[in-house]
Amino acid sequence: MSNSINPVDQGMHGKIGDKIGETATTRKLDAASPAASEGAQGKAGASDTVQLTDSAKLLERLEKTLAETPAIDSARIDAVRADIESGNYAINADKIADALLRTDLELSE
Repeated sequence: MSNSINPVDQGMHGKIGDKIGETATTRKLDAASPAASEGAQGKAGASDTVQLTDSAKLLERLEKTLAETPAIDSARIDAVRADIESGNYAINADKIADALLRTDLELSE
């Protein structure tokens, strides 16, 4: 049985850490470890080596980053919603336009 990991969006590199190739993760399992003893049918003391692909390393960093991301602030959402409904929410069109232009430039690179 094999699993496939699809390519990761290259635009995420700067948002979740260093470049893919800068980390090398190789783990050795010795015969005394529980992971090695579960499937060990060979000699005692033999070890297996697991090497993660660059995509798997990137996904691991992404998972850690997402786990550290704070939860949604429901109170803030309710306050903004109330301001919008009452007409007190100020919209800065220049700030929105600048952000849209920045996003367009980033996507076109």
